[in-house]
Amino acid sequence: MSEFIMLLLGGLKFGAIYSLAAVGLIALHKATKVVNFAHGGLVMLGAFGAYLWIVELGYPYWLAYLIVPLIIGVFAATLEFTLLRPLRRADLFATITATIFLGIVLSEAYRMAYNVEILAVPVFWKGSPFFLGDVIVTRDQFWVSAGALIAGGISIAFFRYAPAGRSMRAMASNVRGAQLCGYSMDQMTGLAWFFAGVLAGLAGVFAAPSKGVSPELAVSIISAAFVAAVVGGFDSLLGAILGGLILGITETFAAAYVSSSAKGAVSFLLLFVVLLWRPEGLFPERAGRNV
Repeated sequence: MSEFIMLLLGGLKFGAIYSLAAVGLIALHKATKVVNFAHGGLVMLGAFGAYLWIVELGYPYWLAYLIVPLIIGVFAATLEFTLLRPLRRADLFATITATIFLGIVLSEAYRMAYNVEILAVPVFWKGSPFFLGDVIVTRDQFWVSAGALIAGGISIAFFRYAPAGRSMRAMASNVRGAQLCGYSMDQMTGLAWFFAGVLAGLAGVFAAPSKGVSPELAVSIISAAFVAAVVGGFDSLLGAILGGLILGITETFAAAYVSSSAKGAVSFLLLFVVLLWRPEGLFPERAGRNV
């Protein structure tokens, strides 16, 4: 039983990271109708920023959770302003296609700059683990699980209740109506990309100690975030969190009881089962719900 609980806690840790990444993916989609396939690349940059801040520069670790996400958010908004905004004059498909190649460019640019297999980042909360009977909980497990889930909850509250969040939802719901009310489409789109970039950067900082920094991180995170978003319901931020947790737990138990190579296969099997059985996701947004 203790082994089961420890595996469950380990799955919650990775699930919390997936949840935070999925929240950023869905928030941008809800605000702009764009599925950003470069989101994984932004998460990778967040992890790389954590490496530079903590390992190379030796700055305080806790500041990485504040500074790095803001930098990635500004970078994401800059990408939207310089590269993607002109494509809005074409169609939505052109923008989504461009994000696919942007993700590839970010990964390959990192590979060219740092020709190493993986960069290691130390854990934030070091020290002896907690013992709950026979169950061992590391400080890193507790911090990442709690921190990422709290950040995801705050993001949902921001998108639902903050004036900026309401304005993004208004623009996505009815562009012409929002413009007549005084909202700027360019400003709201840039804000949505900044918001999603901040969440991606924060997910990268949380993921860096356990997953390391490598181009493969971009692929694994965008895959996990997309699966979590679909499983939870692609229109629901709360569903993204629950879908991420389900995915993290499923992958962990598959790696422990089947094989490590089955981890990815099980996640996509979960995706196909949900799409066939409940294509709207397990926790879709319903009338009266705003998240």
